[in-house]
Amino acid sequence: MRGEHCVAGASILSAIALILLVFAHIGQISSGTLTNSIYMAEVNVEAYGNAVSNIANVTKITSGGLYDTSATDKLGTGKGLRQYYRWGLYNACGYQKNGKGVCNSTIFGYPMEPLSQIGADAPDKFAQQWVDIIPASGFKDNGMNHGLSRAGSLMIFVGSCLVAVAFIFGFIKARIFFLIAASCSGLGALLLLTGAAMWTSLIAKDAWIKATVVQFGAKLGIYTTAGASLYLVWVAFALVALSVLPYVVACCTFRRN
Repeated sequence: MRGEHCVAGASILSAIALILLVFAHIGQISSGTLTNSIYMAEVNVEAYGNAVSNIANVTKITSGGLYDTSATDKLGTGKGLRQYYRWGLYNACGYQKNGKGVCNSTIFGYPMEPLSQIGADAPDKFAQQWVDIIPASGFKDNGMNHGLSRAGSLMIFVGSCLVAVAFIFGFIKARIFFLIAASCSGLGALLLLTGAAMWTSLIAKDAWIKATVVQFGAKLGIYTTAGASLYLVWVAFALVALSVLPYVVACCTFRRN
């Protein structure tokens, strides 16, 4: 296969991967229509109120006032839980059942700490209960969640940058630039793989509490799931990994006319 054909194939794979990564990166930067359904992880606490109600005979705390009914209250102000919490690479947002949401300030490598971040929304009378009712688990380990989410996001960011560099150098018709493109694609794929694996591991550890049962067989009602951003990163990794060989072949076989 001629080098020109190989580099064309590699460029197409890299371009598709970049488009997917752009969508993965914009998830949860706002609660708008385009970005609200794109996220790395979601914690659904819609059914948590049922668990609070089920143990009210013991705690003497009813579920009234647990959830915030205002669409404008900022997160972390103790005004009440949202039903859904979603984390992106740079932000986290809370959403009510009607789809209205509010987001935190965007920062690089926004950490996912569901125990403390969701707990900060709990009104005073529910704050200690939120901590006590959740068993020892990955969900309750703020340090692990913080470390894995920030490191994973950093890996994905750097990997995405390398994919962009590979795509650009792939258009320069010289062996040395095809070699640089191959190297960037290979390293970028490795970093995307590592970052996606960190997030996948984090979500799996946090999702364990879905099986937790409180009084009378009622579930705890906290469910952690992966979102579209994570799947986009996994697909992008596969495409970038596939682009490495064509870049290498182009580096070895390219001939100027």
